[in-house]
Amino acid sequence: MDLVCPSCQDQPLAVAGRTMRCEVCDGAWINEETLVALLEERTNSLVTLPWSERLGDKQMPCAACKAPMLTVNLGDVALDRCAQHGVWFDAHELVSLLKQSKRFKTEADAEVTEPPHEHHGLLGVFARLFRR
Repeated sequence: MDLVCPSCQDQPLAVAGRTMRCEVCDGAWINEETLVALLEERTNSLVTLPWSERLGDKQMPCAACKAPMLTVNLGDVALDRCAQHGVWFDAHELVSLLKQSKRFKTEADAEVTEPPHEHHGLLGVFARLFRR
């Protein structure tokens, strides 16, 4: 399947590592599985992508199916997303998102601090007396 730049709309995308790039606008097309893998490599843990929809922005066509993509935020980065085919990053947006990769760790991988153990009876009295 030939992919076409959603921004330029007439430029073919070329393979560039794990992404497809537009040589004119320097935008990048990446499927979600690859995006998750990149973020997991950077964080050394599992990640989830908390997409939040943006309303009112102009919709670009998907690089694959040409259907209008959703305008979304991921972290602080505004993106265009086709849930079936991938995500469009304007120039430098992928770098910005990778810098925020720690924000996308799953709750299971986030540091968990256990509440202090509650003591009962005599130990509980001493624990309450000597808490700081």
